[in-house]
Amino acid sequence: MATSILLIAAAYFFCSIPTAYLLAKILKGIDLRTYGSGSVTGSNAGQALGKWAVVAVGILDILKGAGPVWAAQYLDESRSVQMLAGIAGVAGHNWSAYLGFQGGRGMAVVIGVMLAIAQLELLLFIIIAIFGIAFIGNIPLVMGFSMAMAPLWAYLFDEEAPVIWGLCIIVLLVIVKRLTGNWTPLPRNGGGKVLLNRFLYDRDTKERQAWVQRTAVDNRAATQETK
Repeated sequence: MATSILLIAAAYFFCSIPTAYLLAKILKGIDLRTYGSGSVTGSNAGQALGKWAVVAVGILDILKGAGPVWAAQYLDESRSVQMLAGIAGVAGHNWSAYLGFQGGRGMAVVIGVMLAIAQLELLLFIIIAIFGIAFIGNIPLVMGFSMAMAPLWAYLFDEEAPVIWGLCIIVLLVIVKRLTGNWTPLPRNGGGKVLLNRFLYDRDTKERQAWVQRTAVDNRAATQETK
């Protein structure tokens, strides 16, 4: 029991390490929370550092998500503990203990968890995402839908109960992160529309470029005001 608790706690703090944030901070001195979209993600790191950063952060975050689950499997922990380690990892990435409980969106870490414990579900996730992006083109919308389907695939594949409920909790964490962002307050007017945009597109506006440019301008203005 003690080993299981320590493993789950370690998963949270390990996955709290903000890969994208550290990369941007070390290489260019940029705080991603006040740059571009304001998200601590590979896509925002790509805005700051170049497209290579999207790939680098994605791979590191996938491995970061898989690591705690692989550790639980190596220690011969139960399926429940393996899933709890994965859930703790997603929570740590989304609400990092090192960034004032701000963080990334969790999708790459979720992929890592599925790589370690739900490979068939991950395969369908990838297939749906590829076709969805090819025909629809809206990556956050497609990725959100693909992720939401994972518990259903687990149920249809007759997976063990911990995998099914674990994926359900992970989907819930992804949704909560989308709705809250990095604790960005809702506007006084149009809050419902903003919440819908966050739910569907993982940002406050439907158009990505408008959101990135708006946030960047606001951040620069806020920085100038404090000088």
